[in-house]
Amino acid sequence: MIDQQSYKKTYKPLILWMILFIAVCTLIPMLINQIFEQLFQITWGEGAEVRVILMFMVISIDGLMWMIYAGEYVYWINGGPSFEEAKAAGSEKRKAYAGAHLRVFLKMTLVCCVYIVISSFFRLPMLIDIVVIASAIVAAAIKTIPIRFN
Repeated sequence: MIDQQSYKKTYKPLILWMILFIAVCTLIPMLINQIFEQLFQITWGEGAEVRVILMFMVISIDGLMWMIYAGEYVYWINGGPSFEEAKAAGSEKRKAYAGAHLRVFLKMTLVCCVYIVISSFFRLPMLIDIVVIASAIVAAAIKTIPIRFN
């Protein structure tokens, strides 16, 4: 728990998250098939890179939400409190608010993981994968709208 005095406004972890997100999303398509072919002698089917990137995106959103929860950076959440409101509210309230968001996105990740397994098994087209995963992310984001800080 972070006390009132040590709670400081910062965006450094968010900037680091963004840089890592872009770097990994760039590297995945270039390396995924090479790594799996060389290490495991596995050749993934068409669209495997897209599925891996989609799952990485979903898991990275969870990572961002966990970072918000752990650091109590609730002022990063769109429609959330301002830094001053968050600081005045106290640690328990910030944790509860961030935890509610984290739970929604963790459930979305579970749904996406199940979908990706099914999609891989039936070799569904990439476009369907993209639409389903993007829709799940949007649905999770919409589901967080009723979560209020006050």
